[in-house]
Amino acid sequence: DADCRLCRFAARAVARLDRERALAIVPLQDPAADSLLAALPEDERRATWRLVSPDGSLAGYGAGVPELLSATRLGRPAGRLLGLLPAELLDAVYGVVARHRGRLGRLVPDGPAPRRDP
Repeated sequence: DADCRLCRFAARAVARLDRERALAIVPLQDPAADSLLAALPEDERRATWRLVSPDGSLAGYGAGVPELLSATRLGRPAGRLLGLLPAELLDAVYGVVARHRGRLGRLVPDGPAPRRDP
């Protein structure tokens, strides 16, 4: 979400972890995101961040974090560890963070949303 300071910070952190540039990074408001998320109903497209795999499968919310981190060489160890936790727990933690992202965003450095073409 390019309008969310915490989201922009998180996207920049993922971009730094992804030194091999294996991931495309597209803000939810970008027209390219619409085609990547076309399989989702309109009201779900901007409900959370999404990882779209080459086969078209989608991950998101807290349960998708291990898969996201595992897609980067530097994040792979953390992704494996988080993957040991129940998806419900990861989603619950994500929900708390998402509900407080405005306040949490004030605690992180501001900057632009990164973008890498799919």
